[in-house]
Amino acid sequence: MGNLRTVKVACWIAFLKFKGCSYKSTEASHEKWLCPGSFRPIIFRGAEKEIPLFHIETNLKTMGITKKELFDWIQKNC
Repeated sequence: MGNLRTVKVACWIAFLKFKGCSYKSTEASHEKWLCPGSFRPIIFRGAEKEIPLFHIETNLKTMGITKKELFDWIQKNC
């Protein structure tokens, strides 16, 4: 998983739901999700098939989650 450069949108959404996040709205092509304990909403382009890793990293920081935790979850669930 160390060479991962993108994350599939469907997998990212499944991870957000697993973490207890809920969909709030879509503006333009950006989805807004609210996650427990996060200090701001999680925003990503849901209209795309994949999300660049640097966008994922920013959202993980907002959620207080490490890349390792995400990659471990992806390996088992996606």
